[in-house]
Amino acid sequence: MKEEYIKAIDLAKELNLYLKIVTATNTFESYNSFFNIYDQYEEACRRIVVLTPFKDLEEVYDKDSDSKIVENNIVDGNVWLKEFSLLVNPNTIDLYSITISKDEAEKLRKLFLDNK
Repeated sequence: MKEEYIKAIDLAKELNLYLKIVTATNTFESYNSFFNIYDQYEEACRRIVVLTPFKDLEEVYDKDSDSKIVENNIVDGNVWLKEFSLLVNPNTIDLYSITISKDEAEKLRKLFLDNK
């Protein structure tokens, strides 16, 4: 049986959410043996297309940047849909081509509409 899909942009409009391309950041550690100190810094690691209720969202924290994202997973109130390399220009990502299965869309409808 062929699974049916809907456009994520249509679902975002229906649920009053925003479909955005955000930068995922992660904390990395380094060690300077000369001064015997550890240092932590945040660095961008990939781009992620998300459904979010936050209009001004620009970046998300990625706890496990070494593995692929779990699509349609909710992380900190945002639904992570698809990942892209940092090398991909965000202007070339076609948000109209991002799709979600109808089953997943129905789960998200229930989740977001029940919370309103």
